[in-house]
Amino acid sequence: MYLRLSRRLSVLLTCAGAVCALLAPTAHAAPATSASAGRSALLECPGYETTTYNPGLTLTTRQVALSASGAVGPCVGAPLDHTNGTIQFTGNGQLSCVAGNSAGSGRINWQNDHASTTTFDYTAAAGVRPGGVSVLVLTGQVKSGDFQGSTIIIEIVLAPAPAQTLQCLTPSGLDTSSGAVNLQIL
Repeated sequence: MYLRLSRRLSVLLTCAGAVCALLAPTAHAAPATSASAGRSALLECPGYETTTYNPGLTLTTRQVALSASGAVGPCVGAPLDHTNGTIQFTGNGQLSCVAGNSAGSGRINWQNDHASTTTFDYTAAAGVRPGGVSVLVLTGQVKSGDFQGSTIIIEIVLAPAPAQTLQCLTPSGLDTSSGAVNLQIL
């Protein structure tokens, strides 16, 4: 399990510069497997998201509420009619610019009129921040809508600009970050 997670984080970090610089919502997803379940993804979607923090993230860990929104797609896998959508999630936890984890809930609104909104709960399974790049792996269960009962994994790579990194040193802290997303439903 450690080797799979390590490999996944390595791939994310390697791709972070190129993907985050372009914030390419049309990046192609590679076949994936869950580090915990060992199963192939039913559906995998690359994308991007923006997260806001209240209060802002500083170097000191404190209770922070977060809210994120973005877009995913093009998706690969089954069913074929779930090609793209918007993602939103909220949560809170003990967070700082260098560490922390969160828990919360979210929803995916699929851009297909016949699809049902997917809602989920999540916890942050990892919150690694090497070299100022935040690599977050959120895992959870789909509560309702399409894919109910399935496992959801959301990998996020947030590469802050130098000005954002400096915001961590201010009393108000870093209040916004954006980056690449890889959504998997197993």
